[in-house]
Amino acid sequence: MRPSGAAKNRLATMSSRDVGKRLAYFMTVAALVSLAFAQAQTTAPAVPASIRPLFDRALAYYRQGDADSAIKVFDEVIRLQPTFARAYILRGSAYALRSEHEKALADFNRAIQIDSRNAAAYCDRADLEQHSLGRPQDALADYDRAIRLAPKFQRAYFNRAICFLERHDYNRAIADFTRSIQLVPNDLSAYGSRAYAYAKQGDRTRALADAKVAIKLKPSQIPLARVTDLGLRAKTYQILGQPKLALRDFREAIRIIPSRGIAYEDLAWFLATCPQEGFRNGAEAVSAATKACELSHSKRSGCYDTLAAAYAEAGDFDQAVKYEKQSLKDSSLAPKEREECEKRLALFQQRKPFRDEF
Repeated sequence: MRPSGAAKNRLATMSSRDVGKRLAYFMTVAALVSLAFAQAQTTAPAVPASIRPLFDRALAYYRQGDADSAIKVFDEVIRLQPTFARAYILRGSAYALRSEHEKALADFNRAIQIDSRNAAAYCDRADLEQHSLGRPQDALADYDRAIRLAPKFQRAYFNRAICFLERHDYNRAIADFTRSIQLVPNDLSAYGSRAYAYAKQGDRTRALADAKVAIKLKPSQIPLARVTDLGLRAKTYQILGQPKLALRDFREAIRIIPSRGIAYEDLAWFLATCPQEGFRNGAEAVSAATKACELSHSKRSGCYDTLAAAYAEAGDFDQAVKYEKQSLKDSSLAPKEREECEKRLALFQQRKPFRDEF
């Protein structure tokens, strides 16, 4: 399906909240699992034979999105091999999935103490600093360190690009997405993300070209990474003006891992804010957004923002105003994000719903 002329003209008005921060959170919790581990094998120490079965079992749990089971098995791995840095990195990533940020940070710090040249440890700590701890300068320093240590570490370029994207520094984001694609040419996430960055610049031609490439690439088969890819592909379908296929991917992400709050949040946002009336459903949006908040171990600003948009679509503007104000209490909101939340609050106070134009 070719996007309509109207759809093309709306590309540059996409909400940075919907794709920017939400995209970043998706990438953080999934950490591009399939690519990250493939790259880690090239430089990381071999897993000691004595713990290999345990390590593989913990890794399998993590890739499936089962953070609780992964942490339990990594605990045993670390008990048996207390100086094995990779186990701390992966356990830290599992803690991040559960939004246990201090425990995640402690594990990443311990990994760096053990192996100060471990690029993955710096990259994962940067993800945590950027998206959970509200420390963007520390995050950039850690991404830079990871890239200096491993100049071909694709995920470090990709995640640094997301950091630039949140700052609305689109030129630097595009440069890092481009390097990411050079290192891993068939990465759906990188093409979809660069499409968004081009769209924000108003470069409709390049945005559409990247979006068309992205939808031809296959999502990962690893459950945790597949959920990420589906969410990003859904956003790409929205760029191309294909909401039916976007909705399909949002629902499939929930089916694969029903415990992922961000997948419910993403579905709720789509159902509440889609410009095409036939795809909106206020009641289901409220239900999905409520589920997302229940599953979130820490109530992120985006969760409340989504719940506010859902209530607005359902016609309950008092609740919409309440939750948008709650969203604005987040001191870590970037200036542009805060500005967009304030605009939504003004709409809800006027008893008008929000439409996320693509």
